[in-house]
Amino acid sequence: MFPVQRARPGAMSARPSQMPARPRRGARRRRLRGGDRMTDPRLDAPPGLFARMLAGIARRAVRVEGRLPGSEALRRILVVRTDDRVGNALLTIPLGLALRESLPGAQVDLLLAARRAHLAEGLGLGIVPFEKTDAFRHPLRFLRFLRALRARYDVVLDAAHWHAFSLTSALLSRWAARAFVVGSRRGPDRIYSASVDLPSVDAPEAEAKLLLLRGLGLPVPASAPLRTRAGEDLAQWAAGVLGGSAARGIHAKHGLRSMVTFGPGEEPLARAVVEAARPSAFLAPPTDLPQLAALLRLAALAVVNDTGPMHLAAACGAPTLALLHAPEGARFAHRDPLFAALVWPDVPQALAAASRLLDTAQAAREPPPSSQEHHR
Repeated sequence: MFPVQRARPGAMSARPSQMPARPRRGARRRRLRGGDRMTDPRLDAPPGLFARMLAGIARRAVRVEGRLPGSEALRRILVVRTDDRVGNALLTIPLGLALRESLPGAQVDLLLAARRAHLAEGLGLGIVPFEKTDAFRHPLRFLRFLRALRARYDVVLDAAHWHAFSLTSALLSRWAARAFVVGSRRGPDRIYSASVDLPSVDAPEAEAKLLLLRGLGLPVPASAPLRTRAGEDLAQWAAGVLGGSAARGIHAKHGLRSMVTFGPGEEPLARAVVEAARPSAFLAPPTDLPQLAALLRLAALAVVNDTGPMHLAAACGAPTLALLHAPEGARFAHRDPLFAALVWPDVPQALAAASRLLDTAQAAREPPPSSQEHHR
């Protein structure tokens, strides 16, 4: 069984949660500018004294012009998002794309955690990989990075969480700016040249990021579709080469035909696998998550990539061969004799791993020999 799933390059609407907004754990009511009685329970605890002191020192020591250049004078723009979470990197990409659309003559770069920078590849945005641990592990490399970054951009947008001040993100944003810095109105926001108001209660995160455009006097799009091209190369490789060849090999050696499943918008990719594997594979009907789980429980073997169906297959007890696009994906693997993970394998490697899993599963199903047979 081949559950086909790929990262979707098309737009995916970022929809607000249907749950009522509640304060985060440890959040307190914070005063907002504009009146002593105005509070917002969504804000996290403010930064401590040390962080506020560093922000104040940076505001005085790291000089920026403080005047917003005209749109025709904007040549280089940087969006800063330093944390290492996949979702936060993805939620920042729409801001970069909106800047590129509003200012087609400018180069728009994203400063992202080095491990997540690949999520923005292939979208027409520049990428500045940021490795925070270099400050401690490789200080000379970090100093060279800072030297190259200093005042490199006309405008910098600090895209850290709107509800929590990030000192690292704010300092890097000011350091990289020549003329103007924009951030959200929370924490010691005087480190910015302009700060924008907080989003409405029902605004989804991706759309909240777009509010930073107001700091540049740019229109805010009505929606923020998520985009990434991550995983496209693996999906095409799996469909065009590995999928068909592996299905034929499994059929020839074990007599098993492959059912190829697919998610929304992925039927053409699944059909490509089937065409490459005929007559050893056939196309499954559209399935929802419970139906996919039911198929996995009946499968002699599941061949998946490193997405949700990988974990679903393991949870359903199916012998699972996971095809990973990078060694880092191994940390999502499962310690189980019926689970194997390979990074960019060729067809013989994949077939060998599939055969081992099928043999292991067969041995597990066979009853243990009786005591009489054991003594013969």
